[in-house]
Amino acid sequence: MMITPIHRCRDIERKPEYLQPDQCVPPPSRGSSGTMWFIRDGCGIACAVVTWFLVFYADFVVILVMLLPSRDYIYSVINAIVFNTLAFLALASHMRAMVTDPPCLGF
Repeated sequence: MMITPIHRCRDIERKPEYLQPDQCVPPPSRGSSGTMWFIRDGCGIACAVVTWFLVFYADFVVILVMLLPSRDYIYSVINAIVFNTLAFLALASHMRAMVTDPPCLGF
């Protein structure tokens, strides 16, 4: 019986040395917990800037284009508060994800 490349790949994946957690997960950093870190990656920075500009543009459109021309003042104020709260929470979580070290997976 001839072994196809697919079977060889499956055999390699099942070998125990490929399943060791120390080879899959990088070791935890020795620095203090909660310190700020930032990877200087041009593509990542560009994507972060575009993300922030999209949220700010959405805020501009919702407030100035949709809610201010509305005749119902209470409706506009409530929706503006809700939208700005959610936009702030989105940007805060994005900032935290960008500048904090992810936790160790603990395998």
